Amino acid sequence: MRRALLLVLVAVMAAAEDAGAAVTWHPWGDAAFAQAKRENKPVFLSIGYSTCHWCHVMERESFSDPEIAKLMDEAFVSIKVDREERPDIDAVYITVTRTLTGDAGWPNNVILTPEGKPFFAGSYIPKEKFRALIPRVSKMWAEQREQVASTAAMVTASLNASATAVSSPDAHPDLAPLLTRGYEQLAARFDRENGGFLPEPKFPSAHHLMFLLRYWRRSGEPRALEMVETTLAAMRAGAIRDAKGFGFHRYTSDAKWAEPHYEKMLYDQAMLAMVYLEAYQATKKEVYARTAREIFTYVLGDLTLPNGAFAAAQDADEAYYTAPDRSKLKPPARDEKVLADWNGLMIAALANGSVVLDEPKYAAAATRAAEAVTPRRRKFLDDHAFLVWGLLNLYEATFDERWLQSAIELEDETLRLFRDDAGRFYITPRDAEALLVRPREVGDGSIPSGNSVQLLNLIRLGRITTAPKYDQAANAVLRTAFDDISLAPSASPQLLSGIDFLLGPSLEIVLAGKDVRPMQRAVFAPFAPNKIVLHATSKIAAIAPFTEAQKPLRGKPTAYVCTNYLCRLPVTEVGKVGELMGR
Repeated sequence: MRRALLLVLVAVMAAAEDAGAAVTWHPWGDAAFAQAKRENKPVFLSIGYSTCHWCHVMERESFSDPEIAKLMDEAFVSIKVDREERPDIDAVYITVTRTLTGDAGWPNNVILTPEGKPFFAGSYIPKEKFRALIPRVSKMWAEQREQVASTAAMVTASLNASATAVSSPDAHPDLAPLLTRGYEQLAARFDRENGGFLPEPKFPSAHHLMFLLRYWRRSGEPRALEMVETTLAAMRAGAIRDAKGFGFHRYTSDAKWAEPHYEKMLYDQAMLAMVYLEAYQATKKEVYARTAREIFTYVLGDLTLPNGAFAAAQDADEAYYTAPDRSKLKPPARDEKVLADWNGLMIAALANGSVVLDEPKYAAAATRAAEAVTPRRRKFLDDHAFLVWGLLNLYEATFDERWLQSAIELEDETLRLFRDDAGRFYITPRDAEALLVRPREVGDGSIPSGNSVQLLNLIRLGRITTAPKYDQAANAVLRTAFDDISLAPSASPQLLSGIDFLLGPSLEIVLAGKDVRPMQRAVFAPFAPNKIVLHATSKIAAIAPFTEAQKPLRGKPTAYVCTNYLCRLPVTEVGKVGELMGR
């Protein structure tokens, strides 16, 4: 916690230095709230991130203006937080803003009582409106304290009710209809002409497309695949893709993918690489494989740090990205924060890319990142869950048992730290700093939620180890989230992908023998996402006992393809592996 606060303070001080140090910003912590109590002032909390366009605009327009800064210092104790460093604080107060306004974005500006209870919230506020807002809030604070307290109490009560709500008591809720409703909801929002989902602004939404691929495979519904292909083609052709330097920008403000906000986020590169790889598996269209390779070229060239970890993002710089010739221009600044959760996503993507595209250098890059990042994880659910995802993929790509063992150890730590007695996962551990509420996310945002990723991790580990605790924890995730997701299944597409795996059919694939790489490539050639893949060794037999009897036949590499641990006759011919998988 002290390290996180120090990082936030450094980031705040750097931002203030760049902006002329106009506003007196404080780091999040007891000291700032104690000062607010002493001075009888509300707290102005501004949450943003390094590559946030409107954060920079508000910093330049308002926070750097001497007159506005003076008004802020007189009226508030001001705190600035980097949401990427403190996802727990961000999760609490983005929910506050949605509760108060019905919408939310960044910068997320929330005004709190000295006790930390919110009574006003908004996103970007234009300079003159913000200048006028400050004295109005001061007057309200001085003259209408009871109304302020009533609003703060209402918001806090709403948050507490949501945080402690328990969903369906049914141990086996009916899950299959959620997949159909999720598809129908996405289809209703689909932009037939331009791809993607309305209304704009349009985000890549890779995990929505990954669910649609699974729904297509399960149902045979051609429109689900059409939605995916239309979107992937439109994004590749649109300005959201950097055709010169590769990679994708964060989003576009229009429906035609033509007006991008130019920041490039590590998580977008990871998720988009994964969906382009899956589309390649599903259709065998080389353009999807090429797009994934280009994303990896960008990441390995521009976002990789000396220790092998990946930087968080690259700044938006319209002049650079729209220049006819970039060779003489300075590249946009890089946000060199190392975030274990986003690195976990990229490890997962690179590992998958290495087997789908038969490119060992991607597995090597994923290995370096895993070695650099795993020891540096923070005590946040996403760091743990996304790293487990990455490590499971890395094991399947390399068959290095240490990564499977690390994934199991990390998942067991996740169960101890982040789960309550009802089986719900929270963003923060049991012993974390007390916030307004203990934050929890079920729905997915621009990336999947930790709960959604946990569902898939638990299902995969349950299949690998046959340990009941993982299956029980997966069922608890669904039981405690059922009411939330049943209202709008399309808001939790990664969770729907987990449900698709849980409902099956799914595969347990064991490869036995010394050189199983050709069979491994055959296993990952088709689009068959609901599977686990193991290389039978003595160490793996200790983790996955059902593999102990699965030996190479006649000394040849052998594939065992099983469903619910009932195996078809093993094969030693690479060409028959796909047939056993139902390709």
